[in-house]
Amino acid sequence: MNLTPTITSEFTTVCDWSVKYQFEIFRGRAGLTSIRDDWNRITQASDKLRFFQCYEWYESYLDNLSESYSPVYFVLVRQQNSPVGVIPLMQSTRKIGGLKFRSLELINHSHMPLSDGVFAQSDSDGAILQGLIRSLQRQSEIKWDLLIFTNLLEDGCIKRALEAAPIPRLISVTRARCNYIPCIPFDELSNKFSKNFRGNLRKARNKLTNLSGVECVSVRQQPHLGQALDEFLEVEASGWKGAVGERTAINLDVRLKNFYRSLCETFAPIDACEINLLKADGRCLAGQFCLVIGDTSYILKIGYDESYVQVAPGNMLLEYSLQRYWREGSVKYLNLVTDTPWHANWNPLSYTVSNAYVFNSTTTGLAAFTLFRLRNYLRGKYRARLKPLVDRLRNVPNGHSRNNGSGGNKSAPREDA
Repeated sequence: MNLTPTITSEFTTVCDWSVKYQFEIFRGRAGLTSIRDDWNRITQASDKLRFFQCYEWYESYLDNLSESYSPVYFVLVRQQNSPVGVIPLMQSTRKIGGLKFRSLELINHSHMPLSDGVFAQSDSDGAILQGLIRSLQRQSEIKWDLLIFTNLLEDGCIKRALEAAPIPRLISVTRARCNYIPCIPFDELSNKFSKNFRGNLRKARNKLTNLSGVECVSVRQQPHLGQALDEFLEVEASGWKGAVGERTAINLDVRLKNFYRSLCETFAPIDACEINLLKADGRCLAGQFCLVIGDTSYILKIGYDESYVQVAPGNMLLEYSLQRYWREGSVKYLNLVTDTPWHANWNPLSYTVSNAYVFNSTTTGLAAFTLFRLRNYLRGKYRARLKPLVDRLRNVPNGHSRNNGSGGNKSAPREDA
């Protein structure tokens, strides 16, 4: 298979004519393999690397989760022939106002909650992104109406680049938060918890000590990592996610199971995959699947045995992990990746997570831009004026509220950008 880039172009920033970037676009698994050394050189120069900027993350995705109908591209950015950035993109389709538009997006999946490109440390990030957009507009092979940078952390490479230079037809939308907890002495940390939560942790600790054979296990090396994964997958599928619940457990989906197994296999050689387990009574009570990059441990998935809910196994394992990381000293932050409501008990810090939309200058790109702004305007009017009225009507005192208590967990179609 041909490993040469499918598209090559050059862009000279308007601000500084001495800075030149070359953009090479590589397609699919073969293209990813061909830029492995360049990617790793970039990550070594990155000032703050995260798991979703690692080569191994996309290797595992392409081998297990990618769809044939969504072509994947890796844009390699060079400056004076040296690699300085990679931006992973996938082709997709988005609906805006009921009409379909062609999108190029940062690679995303329901099990890939954060996204970004990766840049070597540089003062020209904004020019890189300007160059990327200009390059994509000049080439003719990939057709696109809008470029979507999904799930961006507020201090990530692409988010900083978007803020560093003016980008025409750019719309940024805050969509979530990413919570994290500093690994400091636990007494200092727990002083910020509510009195009720501190009491709950104390009661759970006392109940846990009454069980037999209590131990917390942390594993990073094969073959023990594979064995720990099996235990984690079993406990993750034991409760509401399992076969008798919502059926969202990793163990019930072969592709997901292979994805997490691949993460173990690809991140273990760089000592970056960690599985933490809480055990008692001869069984696993709770587990965490983590990727540890730099000074941060990211918990991608958790699971616990609901029959032991009285000992709060998930909280007990989180408490243990925070204390261990503080003792060992190398991990400074435990990142919870999402903003699930139960996090609030731990009084976490957080990053803003946003989506950014850049619309092409083509006729269809401009139409998408107009529809997107109109839709957002109408939504704003609805929230400000109609939604309070609808909420009052739904909660009339006759008890016939339409709220079914589902908590919004039902999945929605991929409608609108």
